[in-house]
Amino acid sequence: MLFCAPLALLYLTSLCSATPLNRRLIHLYPRQNGTADGTGVARAGGVLNADAAAEANHRDDTATRAFSGVSVKAADGTCLFVDPTAGDFRQNLIPVQMKACDGSANEQFDIITAGKHIDQAGGMLVVSTQTQGCLNFDPRRAANDQVIIFSCGGRADGEGEATDSQIFSFTAGQKSQPLALKSDATACLVPASGKLGSAGCSGASGQAFTIG
Repeated sequence: MLFCAPLALLYLTSLCSATPLNRRLIHLYPRQNGTADGTGVARAGGVLNADAAAEANHRDDTATRAFSGVSVKAADGTCLFVDPTAGDFRQNLIPVQMKACDGSANEQFDIITAGKHIDQAGGMLVVSTQTQGCLNFDPRRAANDQVIIFSCGGRADGEGEATDSQIFSFTAGQKSQPLALKSDATACLVPASGKLGSAGCSGASGQAFTIG
């Protein structure tokens, strides 16, 4: 039997108040803030921390949304797909997959053209409606893991302001356009073996995505 006495340590306080299942999860994946909610995740932490995820990916209610809850469809007919359990305990580092378009919540995005995390005119953030994380392209990451969903603003804890790795060029009134970084128009996102990858921008119609 677990003996729960008053203790100063947060770890043991959480352990004492948890259900038997969550005791095992907290023991395996202790948190500095918040507790595991039992949902397994593929990357760091192993178990979702709902409190940390909410802090890292909060909705910007001040933002201007050109589109809300829409699909982003590639020329090959597949759609951007986000699996919230494929990232870490904050719902960061989620690889962006390309799957058959089905209208599910995993395939819904907001296109933000002004707000807390975008400081460039003619740019957009592609934000997962489900997780509130931003589409992020970082060529410094491993070749098959450069396009991910990450906290808008570029800081894992959600305290970032704006980062070039999340701001893509946007032409108002044009539903079909490439996903090209505004800071580097030579790099375009493209479907690649079931994921969203990158290639040099060619201007070809095969690199265009339909929004909405």
